[in-house]
Amino acid sequence: MTSEQQPPYTVRLCQSIEDFDQCVEMQRVVWRFPDAEVTPVRAFVITMHSGGFTYGAFDADGKMLGFSHALPAFDANKHPFIYSHMAAVLPGLQNAGIGHKLKLAQYHHARRIGVWPVRWTFDPLLSRNANLNINKLGAVVRTYHINYYGNFSTSEMWRGLDTDRLFVEWWVRSEHVANALAGKRRMDAPVAVVEIPYDINALKNEDMEAARAWQLKVRSGFQSLLADGLYCAGFEAGRDGDNSRYLFFKDEHIEES
Repeated sequence: MTSEQQPPYTVRLCQSIEDFDQCVEMQRVVWRFPDAEVTPVRAFVITMHSGGFTYGAFDADGKMLGFSHALPAFDANKHPFIYSHMAAVLPGLQNAGIGHKLKLAQYHHARRIGVWPVRWTFDPLLSRNANLNINKLGAVVRTYHINYYGNFSTSEMWRGLDTDRLFVEWWVRSEHVANALAGKRRMDAPVAVVEIPYDINALKNEDMEAARAWQLKVRSGFQSLLADGLYCAGFEAGRDGDNSRYLFFKDEHIEES
């Protein structure tokens, strides 16, 4: 099955041990984690009984095609928010819209229980993730973490580079998010941009030193622009192998409608 084909599936809450067993296995398949780094079934069960939630996309036979896992959290000012810890879709289906549907399940859940924003991290060098998070969902970026998880990961996907992460904010009751979900893009010109390679994984396979140089360039760009009070609220995916671009704007209040 190609990534353009979308199998029939249902998105629902994961509630059984069997559901969580599939979440554990998917971590191995998608991120190629060794057992020592896999979130175990008991953690999913504890989360379910502690205010968190896990959504899964299941085909007609009950096979999990993707999942998203979220935790209850508090910021430094003791304000509650939802931390979206993991979201994964099976290889070969990662352009089929399943990840988007799983995030929408989180969106509706957050609005239903009255807790926002939803926050999560992602690798700033991954164009596909940036396009989903910023363009399609309307998340914004005001924080850049250097080597967030350290260099201890033995996952093949992150081996060789620091684990830098963007910390995104998803204000699910804002007009900005509503516009993004409706497919509307802001038309004002960005104040600044930060470029990334169109396909960092291909570059890593070809030239790891070049990939490291890109990471340092992107890190410096984000740190400088965020320190100047700008924030990232747009993304342009590269075409025909051209670089992709993060778009930065002057700070404004977009948290609520």
